[in-house]
Amino acid sequence: MTRLEIANLEHAARSAVAWIPEGYDGRTHYGAVLAALLPAAGILAVAATLLLSII
Repeated sequence: MTRLEIANLEHAARSAVAWIPEGYDGRTHYGAVLAALLPAAGILAVAATLLLSII
């Protein structure tokens, strides 16, 4: 690969990381965040309980 091809790939990767989906409306949807956090908290609680029961 030439230096120009490598530079083009690097620039393409940077723009892909900063891509904003078309449906983004600029607001934080707290309902969706809460819906994701509640199951995660449950999984962590079960994992902690299992780890503590081993001791």
